Amino acid sequence: MSGSWNKVLKVDLTEKKVDIEDIDEEIIRKYLGGNGLGIKLLHDETEGEVEPFSEENPLIFVPGALNGSQIPMTEKCGFYSKSPLTGMMAEGIFGGSLGEEVKKCGFDAVVFKGKSDKLSYLVIEEDGVEVKKATEFEGMGTKRTEEIMKKRHGGSAAVIGPAGENLVKFAIITGDDREVGRTGLGAVMGWKNLKGIVANGWKDIEASKPDELKKLKSEAFSEFTQEGGEGKESFDAYSSHGTIKFTEMASELGILPTRYWESGSFEEAEKLSSYHWEDDISESNGCHRCPCRCGQVYADIVDVEYETSFSLGSNLEIGNIEEVAKANHMCDDLGMDTISIGNSLGFMMRLSEEGEIDEEISFGDGQKIRELIRKTAFRDDLGDVMAEGVKGIGEFYGREELAVHVNGMSPPAYDPRALKGMGLGFYTSTRGACHLRSDCDGLQLGGGKSTDDKGNWVEMEKERASVEDKKYVAWRENYITLHDTLGSCKLTGRSVYSPEFMSEFVSAYLGIELTDEEIFKTGERIYNMEQLYNLKQKSDYGKTLHVPEQFSNSTPVPHLDGAKLTEQQLKKMLKEYREERGWNEKGVPKKEKLEELGIDEEM
Repeated sequence: MSGSWNKVLKVDLTEKKVDIEDIDEEIIRKYLGGNGLGIKLLHDETEGEVEPFSEENPLIFVPGALNGSQIPMTEKCGFYSKSPLTGMMAEGIFGGSLGEEVKKCGFDAVVFKGKSDKLSYLVIEEDGVEVKKATEFEGMGTKRTEEIMKKRHGGSAAVIGPAGENLVKFAIITGDDREVGRTGLGAVMGWKNLKGIVANGWKDIEASKPDELKKLKSEAFSEFTQEGGEGKESFDAYSSHGTIKFTEMASELGILPTRYWESGSFEEAEKLSSYHWEDDISESNGCHRCPCRCGQVYADIVDVEYETSFSLGSNLEIGNIEEVAKANHMCDDLGMDTISIGNSLGFMMRLSEEGEIDEEISFGDGQKIRELIRKTAFRDDLGDVMAEGVKGIGEFYGREELAVHVNGMSPPAYDPRALKGMGLGFYTSTRGACHLRSDCDGLQLGGGKSTDDKGNWVEMEKERASVEDKKYVAWRENYITLHDTLGSCKLTGRSVYSPEFMSEFVSAYLGIELTDEEIFKTGERIYNMEQLYNLKQKSDYGKTLHVPEQFSNSTPVPHLDGAKLTEQQLKKMLKEYREERGWNEKGVPKKEKLEELGIDEEM
């Protein structure tokens, strides 16, 4: 087998010891890398139900299975643990170069257990593996920390900021201007007193079939760059205007959450779209080795994504892109997830309006937003409450009905009242409210290529307003899980990388022979493993259904005719979804399903 080493690096932070263990080839075949190997190791390294902030909770880093192959857009890698924000699987994918560098060091994964007595960082290089003292970096922002570590050791780094050190429950890990957001993995690192990870690889990664891999790389690149290519339209749009190009259109469709989820339309959305400020795009950046460069940097400040144009823009009634960019830059350097902090800010503004908070926190107040972002990172005053996330804020003020979250995590920039499939996906996601686990918005807004229930690559367009026929969310989750396992991009890759194409990549790079149906089943196996982990780690998982008031109220967007997402609608969709998955009414995979997927003997 090539393209992998079948080796995992084990780091005991308490004892400052490192060990190298073999991974059975059958495990690599069944789980490949990325999300697959991540969830498998998370099961294996977690004994019983653990607290997120404990020595028993592992922090796991896994390169995508195709990292280092140089197939276009396959350099994403991920961190895995138990989330302090949700109590479920903490999964965070980013496009930094750390995945390739760790592979070049000879490892397919790194597992951290225990807790360092002082702030430390891990260095993996040809001279050896060492846990080093990092007290000099205490309180330092992510940009400066990463810069110093890379200058000192070379290679690639992933680090946390003050928010991670202060255990903000949605703290991020960042590297190469790419962020591991959402589930609070930065706080897990912070609790372990781990400021960063540096890897400087020195080994060559050999492909199983180098000539075939070279041919596949050329074929894939042509699909994105040549006229008539399946991915050229999306490649051109993202490379010129990024994800934030969608902001104005989303508002017109009525799906752009505005004023803390009161509406789906924002009158100043045009000003946030990159089409409005394209003359102020100072550069384009993106994931490691990616030719698309979809990050459009506003005026040398930061590349603002679509999600952040909602969370720090429309959600807070900020229509000034510079204000959004400044707040975005602060979050990145302090080490906080922009979606989560934006939702926390919006909730505080709503509570302030209703007199629940004595301090005036007004929608549209950019200066106040920046003040509260800093206070949250350092858990100062009101920031200590905000650092718990919207679920914690709702519990603190006794206003849980207004806390917009699913399983503790704030939703991204899609109003589920107008996108029922995405709404269902928020509730079936194995990491809390997330668009990237189902990634089904495109199928509801214009259609495109996707997989059916057998993994066949077909044209698919789905109605967005109805609660009927939402079984495809399960198929889509299986397919998207493959992207997170291989390390491939969901933005542009989803229009080109069919299960058949993916199986060819795996064959040429790893030497593992899978049919398109078998690789699709791999995605299903991994998603079921994630579900099983959550059932073990969260006692009330799947037993409660929190539907915030904003979802069950009719949207005020005129052309959506009072659309809403109610508990009854969700229960109907969840029932059909679970039947499609082969799970019982509580979301537990049935024995027959586990046997079909070959995971019964492992549980």
